[in-house]
Amino acid sequence: MSMISRFCAVRRHSALACGLGLSATALAGSVSAAAGVQLASGVQQPAAQARISEEVLLLDTYPFSDPDPIPILASDPRLYPYHAFRGYSPASEPREWRVVRMENDLIEVFVLPEAGGKVWGAVVKETGHEFIYRNEVMKFRDIALRGPWTSGGVEFNFGVIGHTPATATPVDYTVRENADGSVSTFVGAMDLPSRTHWRVEIRLPPDKGYFETHALWYNPTPLEQPYYNWMTAAAFAQDDLELFVPGQSYLEHSGRERPWPLDEQGRFLPLYRNNAFGGNKSYHVVGELNDFFGGYYHDDGYGWGHWARYEDMPGQKMWLWSLARDGGIWEDLLTDTDGQYVEFQAGRLLVQYQPGDHVNPVTQAAFDPISASAWTETWFPLEGTGGLTDASREGAMRVEREDDGTSVAVTVQAFGDVTDTLRVWSGDELVAAEPVDLAALRPQRVSFAIDAERAFRVAVPALDLDYSSDPAVRALDRPFEMDLEAWENTPEADRLVFQARELAKGRRYGQARELFEAAAAVAPWNRGALLGLADLDLRSARYEEGLEHARRALQLDTYDAAANFMAGNLYHALGRDVDAREAFGWAARAVAFRTASYVRLAEIMTGAGKWGEAERYARLALDFDRNSVPAWQLLAALGRLAGDAAAVREAHDALLEIDPLHHFVLAERYLADPTADNAGALTGAMYSEYPDQSLLELAVAYAGWGLGEDAVSVLDVAASAAWEQSWPQLDGEGGG
Repeated sequence: MSMISRFCAVRRHSALACGLGLSATALAGSVSAAAGVQLASGVQQPAAQARISEEVLLLDTYPFSDPDPIPILASDPRLYPYHAFRGYSPASEPREWRVVRMENDLIEVFVLPEAGGKVWGAVVKETGHEFIYRNEVMKFRDIALRGPWTSGGVEFNFGVIGHTPATATPVDYTVRENADGSVSTFVGAMDLPSRTHWRVEIRLPPDKGYFETHALWYNPTPLEQPYYNWMTAAAFAQDDLELFVPGQSYLEHSGRERPWPLDEQGRFLPLYRNNAFGGNKSYHVVGELNDFFGGYYHDDGYGWGHWARYEDMPGQKMWLWSLARDGGIWEDLLTDTDGQYVEFQAGRLLVQYQPGDHVNPVTQAAFDPISASAWTETWFPLEGTGGLTDASREGAMRVEREDDGTSVAVTVQAFGDVTDTLRVWSGDELVAAEPVDLAALRPQRVSFAIDAERAFRVAVPALDLDYSSDPAVRALDRPFEMDLEAWENTPEADRLVFQARELAKGRRYGQARELFEAAAAVAPWNRGALLGLADLDLRSARYEEGLEHARRALQLDTYDAAANFMAGNLYHALGRDVDAREAFGWAARAVAFRTASYVRLAEIMTGAGKWGEAERYARLALDFDRNSVPAWQLLAALGRLAGDAAAVREAHDALLEIDPLHHFVLAERYLADPTADNAGALTGAMYSEYPDQSLLELAVAYAGWGLGEDAVSVLDVAASAAWEQSWPQLDGEGGG
């Protein structure tokens, strides 16, 4: 058992002096007592080794309470079947929290599985600088979609909008030591309204001054779902803070474009203290092809940053509370002694879209049926760099002109030890090649003479750093304004369909139906209106009506892939599997629906008892999406039914590699050998707020494949399970 210790207040400059060296349960070659994960054995230990441990800490907690008995359908149908919480404590009390500590010789990272799985904070060991702001109290206040939220750390948001529904409650998690010397904490949950699954691996390398987050988010349903993801990190708000977010403009939530870094009044917005006007600030910065952004405290000499490939995370947002009292009150409401914070947020989209009166090309996004997204991000500290001009996964660099532009000063920081040559070009002329021997997180500064009239370039190849002073090489030509004539000249039915699609992507299905029906009244054969109504009918089990709409769309184009996929789902729901197979076959010819169609065909064949054909279709799905969780799940079940141990092992290994948190493998082990121990292993691995829903989802999947007996067996486990949940953040029964 980990020791229980009162966690003292840790500040930017004194983290180590405050007692971060608390003893903890080491996870060295044994089974983790809390997460139940067997560590790798028989693997030669690398020269460097990160460490991971779990401990229980007493943290001052302002709990929440009063689950709302009124269904959330009455206030926000988008969140059903979740409920809201209405009670918040004005006073704190010490509560026990499970904390995962990950560390190497350079940095420490802390994770809270019981608070949405978020990264609680991260600190540089040598300096004590927190490059991820850690709130030392768990002070829940009514901010998130369901109510409770607490500030600080890195929050993982997946779903429809705003803070994820699981942000303040326990999620599933497990920990792992990796063969390369790194350590990982996996956190995740199912978003109940969409039935999508999100997972984040927080990975700390053995010898680097950063940590990574590897995200997986997949939609196993045959329906389009809302697509919203932002990773929200916190940093200290200080007058000496300068934001380094490269771009030419920023977007408001509605998509309206505004100037950046100078606003219309000439204020330099990246300086935190220059934002002492107006209310809270949301800067979604756009306009340059860059993979990084960050911030730096000029007086304190340190900072923080984020790196991800632009195609993965194009969204770069800064959130600032109002610098007036209307923002300052939240410092008191959300913290005790840690002070105000800012948020640097990385997203899969350009903005956190909220519809407005301004007409522009920015919209909401949709999650394709039976598809997945995966990406990697890097979170790093800056130590003595003076700012941030370029960054990569391996290092960061600050570049500044000096002496009236006749010299350039370069400060380079590597995240690991490296030797390289720093090169500088003035125009096309190489003017310097300086060997550099860089130690991790130890900045090195050099200066070079250049031509004041010419653009210059600085490169450190081993760190993948390459900066040009000419902004034109990074500028993007993407329009954020719509010509009003384009909208006015769009047929009325198409405008209505567009608006209805936006509502549907935001899970506002009732309002979407009204507009789809209005479009169909104007143009009865409008393809978008027909498919939109068919989709809503499928969601609401109005299968006959939906099929009529889909068939009308197919009368317009018999090869229409989207119409065939929709028709296949409706035929299958009606038990007309001959027609469903034919429709899915046509849909599979389009890349957009290929994997999804093959998975649906595999499901139909599984239910028909044609296991060989089911396996063929599942493997065809994997040919086009090797990480298709539904396809691997089908192969695992088919292998068990056929008694093929090799196929079962292959599928289980693949699933655990793709998604170590999914309970399907444990369910399969129970179905293959229904013992009390295997039932206990299945239920004992469920840490989330709704373990019963996790089992129900498994049962729904088996029933959908025509494996009714398996579904009943899983439901029997759910009926006999006795979960003992004790949340430190919840007042009343089950709290503390």
